[in-house]
Order: sequence, then structure tokens, then C-alpha cells
Amino acid sequence: MPGQTTFVALGVLTIVVGYPLLRRWVPRNRWYGLRVAATFADPFVWYEANAAVGRDFVLLGAALLAVALLLPRVVALPVAWYTGVCVTLCVAGSLLSLTRASRVATKLLSDRRN
Repeated sequence: MPGQTTFVALGVLTIVVGYPLLRRWVPRNRWYGLRVAATFADPFVWYEANAAVGRDFVLLGAALLAVALLLPRVVALPVAWYTGVCVTLCVAGSLLSLTRASRVATKLLSDRRN
């Protein structure tokens, strides 16, 4: 299916990006990780919130990989529908993950300050 390689690669890339965050290997920095006020305010919050976003990204990457590889074998979809499903999964999954991690970071910081 046209575009399948792109979505498979994007799934793998999402896993590769998420795994170091999940393992808490990424120190606070300006470029990589969940960079919100709460994560910069406390090192503990940085690692915990980034572990949450890392876990979500690994799961999202695995889901995208599965959909990209299996969907064409299960259902005969036009290329536009296949692309739409994969893009929707990417965008919705990323937004949900980042929203959740931001909320986790805010709650962790609040709990640590109280």
C-alpha cells in the first residue's frame, strides 16, 4: 500500500523517541522531552512526567506500527482512508499523550509543593 512505509517508520520512530523517556534516561534539557513549566520546576516531576509521555509514545508507536502493517491485510481500504486512519491515530494519540502528561506534571508539582 502506498504510504505504508512512512507510517511503519513513524511508528518505529515514535517508539524510539519514547523509550528513553520511559526509562528516565533523559535529563532536563531544552530540546527533548515534555518541556512545560512544571517539569522544569522540579527534577522529580521532569522524570515522572516524561516517563508517562514516554510510555504513551511507546504504546502509540506500537499501535501505529500494528495498524500500518495489519490494516491493509484485514480490510481493503482506499489509500486515502488508510492514510486518514493512520494520521488520525498519530495526531489524536500525540495530543492525548501530551495533554495527559502535562496534567500529570502539574499534579505532581502541586503534590510536591503541598
